[in-house]
Amino acid sequence: MKIKKTENIKVKTSSKKVLKKTFFGLMQLTLSVCIAFFVITAPFTLLPNLLDAESKVNRAESYEYQGILELWHVETFEGGSVSRGALLEREAINFEKKHKGTYIIIKTMNLEQFDLNIKLGKKPNIISFGVGVGDSFVNELVDLDAENVRTDLCGFGKFASKQVAVPYILGGYAIINSNQEIENNKKNNSNLFGVGLKGATNPLKALQKNNMQISNFYNDTSLDSYDAYDKFLKGNFDVLLGTQRDVYRCYNRQQKGLLLNATFSFLGGYTDLVQYISVFRCKEIEQKLCTQFVSQIISKDTQQKLKDYNLFSTLKNTKLYDNGIYVEFENVLSNQLSSVSAFTNIQQLQSFKDESFNVTIKK
Repeated sequence: MKIKKTENIKVKTSSKKVLKKTFFGLMQLTLSVCIAFFVITAPFTLLPNLLDAESKVNRAESYEYQGILELWHVETFEGGSVSRGALLEREAINFEKKHKGTYIIIKTMNLEQFDLNIKLGKKPNIISFGVGVGDSFVNELVDLDAENVRTDLCGFGKFASKQVAVPYILGGYAIINSNQEIENNKKNNSNLFGVGLKGATNPLKALQKNNMQISNFYNDTSLDSYDAYDKFLKGNFDVLLGTQRDVYRCYNRQQKGLLLNATFSFLGGYTDLVQYISVFRCKEIEQKLCTQFVSQIISKDTQQKLKDYNLFSTLKNTKLYDNGIYVEFENVLSNQLSSVSAFTNIQQLQSFKDESFNVTIKK
């Protein structure tokens, strides 16, 4: 009996050893299969994730440009100043979306601030401006493509036969008669005629171009465009020589039941209510982006947006308005226009204004 028990113990010990070997063998086989599976599938799972992570880390390196472009917006006349700035802000945002890493900072300034910055040796990448800035910086500007812009308007932005300034917003002059003598049952036909003469523009030149004179002038040459509009509303004078902005304001009032007898006469032949855009020479990549921004500003798509701001396009064969009072105004301005050079300085402009004053104001 003792011998049988010993044999039984030996059998049990042998079985345990066999089980252990089998278990470890299965573990090794499982581990080998897992390693083989990982080696085979890694290129399809892990590698794409690693590449995606690497692309996120290095994404900045794929930007066309990373940095800030500075745009000076120089306001030299009142008619539509807020709208012009709003358009630039809107298009700068659109441009930044298309060119990741590029930011356009817009600095709005008047003529005096512009002159000071230029004298201090500062300069932007891009400049938006009206007449009166002069030509002290013109040799630092690059030649631009303006093939789709009206030829008559492009001529005002040329210097030494180069298209260094591109017109991108157009405005015009109009005579607005409140006809208060009708409204108030008056028989006086000698209406006072008011106009804002302060600033860079020369509205009297539009009268001169149309062979018109003022016989009953409201003699206050200190008024700017908005001051004149304000006094017109207050009844200081009955006839206003204003801009497209004044037309919009007065027409708006008519829709609200005010100025119901007012009439509008649109003046063609001349305007200096033109906003230009230029690019300063700078680093190659910056200059490339700046010229692309100019192309965006004078593109058909952007120019169509000028309707949102009650302004007119500078493009060839382009009409924005199909109803309302601006239709006739746009038709008048679509004909050949004369103007002064975009780089005429304020002293020269004053000389031109004095000449127009002497011709158009009857003594």
